[in-house]
Amino acid sequence: MILYWLISTVSIGSVAFTNVLLGVGAVCVIAGILERRFGQLPGILTFKKFFLPVLIAALAGFAVLETLIFVNAAREDDAPADYVLVLGAGLRGDQPSLTLTERLDAALERDTGGIFVVSGGQGPNEAIPEAEAMARYLMEHGIPEERILKEDQSTSTMENLRYSREIIERQSGREISALRVKIISSDFHAFRIRMLARRAGYGQVSVSGAKTPAMAAPSCYIREVFALVKSFLLDH
Repeated sequence: MILYWLISTVSIGSVAFTNVLLGVGAVCVIAGILERRFGQLPGILTFKKFFLPVLIAALAGFAVLETLIFVNAAREDDAPADYVLVLGAGLRGDQPSLTLTERLDAALERDTGGIFVVSGGQGPNEAIPEAEAMARYLMEHGIPEERILKEDQSTSTMENLRYSREIIERQSGREISALRVKIISSDFHAFRIRMLARRAGYGQVSVSGAKTPAMAAPSCYIREVFALVKSFLLDH
């Protein structure tokens, strides 16, 4: 984990969740040192008896959720769409991050002449709202401005979906359940999007996942398990 943090930071800069992996790696190193020195103390033995079953159960649950995420990441929905909703993924200054660029390129590859909705607010280290940077990118790649709707207030996936729904319904004059919407995000994000889109009232929804940059994939897929649990419990 420590080696992965070093390589990813040097090659593509700071990636969300890699600092957590660095911390976990450091804890594992410290735990190994303590185990060798104090592993036979009664208190340590009692703790290990309690901790090991809990750890095994947690890892089993993690494996199940990660499998669902991987299976859905490989699934491609090819249904036609009236609207293509692209979810934000961070900026570097006023430019799309590598992950966001992959999503925008995936949206361009799947363009069938419908309306693009770019969704993402402005983060603390971002010069402009993500939606503005996304719209600029699409226009630079040949999409006319009149085919782009911007949702620039959201700060989470559920807000992406809810606020974009309001914009789509206002622009179309129809209920979201009557419209075909294709959602473009990253491959690791697909399972959670399908779950949340149903909760947000999207009826005819399809999801396409852009390939995650290889160096960012480990942290993204691990982080997504925790995001999935949080969304299942809290995003309604």
